[in-house]
Amino acid sequence: MAQEWMLRIVDQDSGAPVAGVPVTVLGDAGTAASHWVSDAEGLVHIPSTAQPRLRIRIGLRSEEPIELDTSALGAEPVPLAAPRRAQPVAVPTTPVDPLLAPPTQSIAPDASPPHVVRFVRIGVLPATPGAAATGDLGELHAAEFPAPIRYAVALETEQSWQAVGTEPGDLLYSVSLTPGEEMRALVLDGRWRRSPLRDRPVQIVAKMIGTTNLGDQSEVVPLEAFVLRDLPGAAAETVAVLAERTVRVAASLRRRPLGVTELDGDPPDGGAVRTVRNAHPDAIVTYHFVEPLERYRVVVRTPRVRAAILVPFRLPNLATLEVVRRFGHALKRSLLDRELMPELDAVRREERSPASADRLFAHISANLAYYSATIIATGDPAARHQALAKLRDPAGRTLTDVIENIVLGRVGNYVAFPLRAADHLPEPWRPLLRHDPKRFERLFEDLDILLPLPGVWIKAEQTQALEKGAKDSAEGDEEGRGWRGRRPGRRA
Repeated sequence: MAQEWMLRIVDQDSGAPVAGVPVTVLGDAGTAASHWVSDAEGLVHIPSTAQPRLRIRIGLRSEEPIELDTSALGAEPVPLAAPRRAQPVAVPTTPVDPLLAPPTQSIAPDASPPHVVRFVRIGVLPATPGAAATGDLGELHAAEFPAPIRYAVALETEQSWQAVGTEPGDLLYSVSLTPGEEMRALVLDGRWRRSPLRDRPVQIVAKMIGTTNLGDQSEVVPLEAFVLRDLPGAAAETVAVLAERTVRVAASLRRRPLGVTELDGDPPDGGAVRTVRNAHPDAIVTYHFVEPLERYRVVVRTPRVRAAILVPFRLPNLATLEVVRRFGHALKRSLLDRELMPELDAVRREERSPASADRLFAHISANLAYYSATIIATGDPAARHQALAKLRDPAGRTLTDVIENIVLGRVGNYVAFPLRAADHLPEPWRPLLRHDPKRFERLFEDLDILLPLPGVWIKAEQTQALEKGAKDSAEGDEEGRGWRGRRPGRRA
């Protein structure tokens, strides 16, 4: 038996030798056992074995495999036609370069301004001064208009997100391509359910940390309201809660599905397609799909304490065509059930009748306090000022004279506004906000957070030079011979 089998790859029309055509020897399971490439004379030298048939594929993976009877393979090369698409690959002017993501780098803290997110937490005071705090906010959720005005304390704190560099995360998928071979990869990313082009990842994380008691258009992210008992303790708890939630949300984002797979046919909705092609003339290149991450230094500091007032609002009937069309822009950004978005768009375009929009109207009616507060917060400030000017506080002052026309949050059927000064609080509660450095410790949380970036990174790595014939193989390519017979595996 001959020591090797010789094949000659020739042009289909002229019969001339064709160099640089990849030839893959396939194993019993149809997987690649070894890779070769035709030399300048079109020759491919394959070490012989005792198997009766040789199964090979000439050209790219899209070509059909062929089988040869090994008993007919002798000392003379067997001519085989090269596929018309198998053209010699031009030699690149530069080595194979990682087609990749920016490398891990360290950015100086003052290289770019940090992204600052503001949070607010409403601490509700008892209904009457001197009354014991019960811890129950049910009376504010069940309040019917008209209801008495209540007072509160707003704990406002800021998170500073300073990007300090990017780095690769988990390896998602690897594929090895012979010269000229191409693959389309389908990337399914379920981490960012809303378009990161509209909201920065930091903004999306902030909204996940907060609560949905107001729509997305609020400049301050609200946290859950609570009944205030101990102001210094509430300030420390607020910082600790923000730090704990930030770590948990970042981890939950990375646990959301992110996958890469080889694509055959048309991509499904929501999937992105990345195409990789080996342009090297005589080497196997492995492409690694990697999760991209960005590292942040997140700092949470002592909250600022402000006096606030809770103003009750009427729950109007919002489930009408007129209201939905008038405030559709605010409802669209604040819609709790995203599956109702087509229904909302159709009503705004006047394509649906009230009967065909029953699901949308039922949803709005079931969450009337949320959508009412959203419209108040995101509506026309002048119209809101006119409505507030008709109300008076317990001391008989017009509300617009004592409050700022800014919505801090919602507590049940009440909307929270900041007071212009602590002196506008009833006398028994004013000492709460008097500045006393001994009452507050300096609160500070410094976190190291990894956030996933949208999409994937692709790294190209030259894993093996293809053998060009028996002479080259015999001259000491020990690494090549040791690699032959196997192909780097893939992982999903």
